[in-house]
Amino acid sequence: MINLDTLSKIFLDYLKNTSPIEYNDKTEQLAKLSIERNKKLWELEDSARMIELGSEHVSKIKQEIDKNNQIRNDLIREMDTVITDQIGISSGEQKLFYSESPGMIIDRLSILFIKLSAIRNLLTIILEKDLQKEYQEKEKIIMNQINTIGSFLDYYLTQLANKKAFFEIMQPVKIYNDNRIKKYIKILKNNLN
Repeated sequence: MINLDTLSKIFLDYLKNTSPIEYNDKTEQLAKLSIERNKKLWELEDSARMIELGSEHVSKIKQEIDKNNQIRNDLIREMDTVITDQIGISSGEQKLFYSESPGMIIDRLSILFIKLSAIRNLLTIILEKDLQKEYQEKEKIIMNQINTIGSFLDYYLTQLANKKAFFEIMQPVKIYNDNRIKKYIKILKNNLN
């Protein structure tokens, strides 16, 4: 079963960028894909901030972000499905229900790992002592968040396996990427103005 140690290893392997590692566990494979997808989104978001390249560039990048966010959401759902199949999760009392799924937590951790990597890369080139100190503090904050959320993930998965917690795989309801509805969204916007 996936845990914080495994996720940390997957991320370090990803950063080393050596030959592709094949993971035997489906959840580990999906976690690696989650890191890759979030890294792509990170790069697309950076590109979208380059407004000096013009509105056409930003518009095109925003469409790519939408497509990649859909893939990201599909990965989260698939991780949740695999975890459900592995553990055999069933519903229970409302007080045992968690609204955040393991896939969502793994996704959040992958974003934190990417942010940690970006901060560490910046720390290798920042010259100003005060700015360097500020980013060392940011590094500590991100490490604390990774450890806190990762420890919760480990606890949560144990609770799920022991039937002391449950979650539901929610059916996604997307409208922003449905081309058939765009004209109606435009009408609604015009009516509100």
